[in-house]
Amino acid sequence: MPERAMLTIDGGGIRGILPLCALIELEKQLQKPAREVFSFMAGTSTGAIICGSLAHGLSARKILELYRLLAREVFRFDLLSFALDLGSFRYRIKPVRDLLEHYLGDAVLNDLPVDIMISATRVSDGKPWYFVRDNPANAGSTGKLRLVDCITASVAAPTYFEPYNVPSVGVCVDGGVGIAGNPIYQCCVEAFYFTPAGTYVPADTYVVSLGTGAMPNPAAPRNLIDWVSWVVGELQEIPGDQQTELVMRHFQTAGTTRINPPLSRSIGLDDSSAVNELVGIGQEFASHLNWKAILEGQMALQPRPLLLQRNR
Repeated sequence: MPERAMLTIDGGGIRGILPLCALIELEKQLQKPAREVFSFMAGTSTGAIICGSLAHGLSARKILELYRLLAREVFRFDLLSFALDLGSFRYRIKPVRDLLEHYLGDAVLNDLPVDIMISATRVSDGKPWYFVRDNPANAGSTGKLRLVDCITASVAAPTYFEPYNVPSVGVCVDGGVGIAGNPIYQCCVEAFYFTPAGTYVPADTYVVSLGTGAMPNPAAPRNLIDWVSWVVGELQEIPGDQQTELVMRHFQTAGTTRINPPLSRSIGLDDSSAVNELVGIGQEFASHLNWKAILEGQMALQPRPLLLQRNR
């Protein structure tokens, strides 16, 4: 295995169950928690929940329990709040924060035993924020933030949740607003350039990028509404592959694997009724993964969208 392994997980709402199932299988096959396999974990939105929880010490199976609670308690449409806020968002962010607080407590990023990156976007200036532990090679400006606050900000997807105020940073929304829906490239830049020299060397590092389901291709657009749906869908899906391609081009000596299970139908980010379906899809997909081979770069190339891989 490589000296260092890094994990990144896309945004995707309730579809975070899919990479969770892959990680449950990883912990089962390797007989160790994910944070003992990956020394750097980066996530956006639902990926932030998973990576932050893994870094804190929760097992992937325990996080799946958290997701079942999130599906039941968070995605409750409040018509009165929706009307009072002029339709700005569908769900309150407080239940998300409260559930995360129950599982993660008041830990700050610097408390975590592994490196982490959680992406968010500040509303006041559109600036992307990458919440990481402090070290001598970075700005040392986010390590004292609470893990719960960083994750909640990353979860606050516009139109789904209201923005979230991160102390000392400001009001933030989902890091997927922009280019970090798949944070693999940002994670590699942080690891290779903004940690002490020698901590992460591309040639000695393997990066695994987990997607939250490749959506089926829509029918050819035939009218304005179809075209709007097509554009929004492409804006959500294309960055996942693009960010992985950037890593493969710019860090050619690093091993890189993109894993993204295909979906037979469109499943919304807030479709809480799809939990059991997603678990079934995720478990079936995960049963075909050989994690030892993946981390050693020995898996054969397979067609998109199941697996994108560049071996050493």
